[in-house]
Amino acid sequence: MLRNIKKVAVLALAGLTLAACATEAPDTAAKAGGTDGADGAGAKPRVVMLLNDQFDPYYLTLAKGAEEKAAELGVEFSWQAPTTLDVAAQTQLLQSIAATKPDGIIMSALDAKAMSAPMRQVNEQGIPIVTVDADVEDQDARLATFKSDGVVSGEMAADTVNELLAGTGKVGYVGYIPGIQSVDIRLKGWQEQLKKHAGLENSGEEYAGADISENVAKTSALISRVPDLKAVFASWTNAAIGAAKAVQQAGKTGDIKVVGVDASPDQVDLLRQGLVDALVVQKPYDMGKDAVEALTAYTKDGTRPQGEKLYDFVVATKDNLDTPEISQYLYVKPEGK
Repeated sequence: MLRNIKKVAVLALAGLTLAACATEAPDTAAKAGGTDGADGAGAKPRVVMLLNDQFDPYYLTLAKGAEEKAAELGVEFSWQAPTTLDVAAQTQLLQSIAATKPDGIIMSALDAKAMSAPMRQVNEQGIPIVTVDADVEDQDARLATFKSDGVVSGEMAADTVNELLAGTGKVGYVGYIPGIQSVDIRLKGWQEQLKKHAGLENSGEEYAGADISENVAKTSALISRVPDLKAVFASWTNAAIGAAKAVQQAGKTGDIKVVGVDASPDQVDLLRQGLVDALVVQKPYDMGKDAVEALTAYTKDGTRPQGEKLYDFVVATKDNLDTPEISQYLYVKPEGK
């Protein structure tokens, strides 16, 4: 899903080899030979990953896992991101990638509903797609999905807040505008789990886009609306950063607990400073690695992966941040930062 989003540009793919590949329907393309056909004998399978932006530590970590597994398997791998964060831009880039006839595509769907049709069209061209991080509603539009168990992340956030508040207090939510499946289900898990903690009072939700200043403003609005607020669950990177800044600006650091999702370098710094109290950390490296492995097996011999693989989380705190059990899942730092 979304993470630390800035202005993005399509990643230049130096040395991109446009290897020929089969264009049969997905169920028959791999079995018919894929890149091992007469025209592509001995060619490496080529997999392209389509993500939501090229700077975000979450996506960079996901791409790193995919890249390292591809190198291990002898797969030609590259990844791209659209120039703007919207369905039209992602659809256009998906179609552009499909036109180069890769053996497979890995992508994070920006909108669970709107991306179903464009993905189905590509799938019908004989180019299998697997989703990572965020899936689509139409499961026939993709071969498989590799993503976090978002409901569990929301549940873990609620349990963590309950522990931080010793079981009592008003709590609120700050998250991305509804529409991205991976974020929406975090909210669902949060809401349902709060019902199991009788001493916690749900004070409602605030929604913001990608801009950190907007997330600061929304969190500030929540604090103003609920003067005795005791905790905020911020369901993705920029929401967590914005929430921490808003709480600090209000002079309530420590009085209002902040629990976020993800472990970008900026979030980890906030955790070390005590401006964030806990982070529910995903495992994007493993998602990328497993997606490449499954897609490669399918393109080579038709081995169909399980339709859905869900990943669990770890909860990082200032006290356990540097332990091997937690540190292995922290996200990579973007170049130049």
